[in-house]
Amino acid sequence: MKLPSFSNLGNFFPKLRSQSKKVPIKKRPFGVVQIEVTSRCGTGCVFCPHDALSDRWVEGDLPLGLYSESIAPHLNLFELVYLQGWGEPMLHPHLWEMLEMAQQQGCQTGFTTNGTYLQDDQNRRLLDMGVNLISVSFAGTVASVHESLRTKSEFTKLCRNFENLANLKRKNGVTNPWLELHFLMTRTNLTEFPSLVELAASLGADEVVATNLTYSPSITLDHQHVFGEEPLLEDMEIVNQAKMNAERLNIPLRIYPLKEEPNTAVCDSDPVNTVYVNHRGEVTPCVYLGLTLDGQIPRFYQGESHPFDTVSFGNVCDGFTVALDGVEREKFVSAFKRRNVGKSPLAMFSYLAGDSGDNELSPPPIACQHCYKMLGI
Repeated sequence: MKLPSFSNLGNFFPKLRSQSKKVPIKKRPFGVVQIEVTSRCGTGCVFCPHDALSDRWVEGDLPLGLYSESIAPHLNLFELVYLQGWGEPMLHPHLWEMLEMAQQQGCQTGFTTNGTYLQDDQNRRLLDMGVNLISVSFAGTVASVHESLRTKSEFTKLCRNFENLANLKRKNGVTNPWLELHFLMTRTNLTEFPSLVELAASLGADEVVATNLTYSPSITLDHQHVFGEEPLLEDMEIVNQAKMNAERLNIPLRIYPLKEEPNTAVCDSDPVNTVYVNHRGEVTPCVYLGLTLDGQIPRFYQGESHPFDTVSFGNVCDGFTVALDGVEREKFVSAFKRRNVGKSPLAMFSYLAGDSGDNELSPPPIACQHCYKMLGI
């Protein structure tokens, strides 16, 4: 049984605690708030619901006024403010003001980007502000592979932008932002993984993080993930080669598991200690359950269709803390708290010994019961 611990943000964002001078001494009530500042994106990614569900996608930006009046005053509840959802955050005209307001609340800050806008002026600003983490998405090590999966991303330009930011960090002798090269493992590009580690080292990345394709809006994409109950031997050999390359090049490498763990108590989105706010201001458990589509959300799980409705704890317009402390969120997180049998040594012993009955894990919330994240991958 997998019982993750989310008390240390290093599980998500390595090195942030040690790098930031703004880290509060007293632990805050929540670890992370992930805020979708925009659902717009100019990069066409075949595995992203933005493109796979484009006919029903709701595009929009989180208004600066809503952020400053209804969100920013409460950011001191969180250790990390991550300004990204399903869109490209650097498209938001007020991203810098939003980052600054989070920093004024003593928060660590970061976001994921497709790298298109990591140009000289923006790179200098990232360094000047001391943004803690920038995660840049790569789909391969050659243009033909990368651009087939991220169809409007220019691979050569992406590499140049990434390297320029890394060089600027080195020239200025600073540690922020921690520069992460992110790789989404799929059936199409997994063979690129070992050489991608080499590319990351040559470009000056601080770390490589390889994650799984855990949301499938179509049956085609449901056949693209590489994890499983028993991962393929050839896939594990590729992963092991990537690990050896990382050790040889002395670059940190974090790989999400390929082997499913059906008894995961809490997924690594950790809705007990984190929260997601989409661009419409809805406070939700995670990026998956906060998707902004018209109508029900399609989802395929183990080859079968399991659509679901979005989950909202309330809108920040009606009070951010009202949503955080409300009945709906309490009901949702209570299901995960009940699953955490690790809080009872006797229950843990009985469970691992194979006993059934009262010691079996209670089910997660209905919306999570056909989500691959609940398999610990």
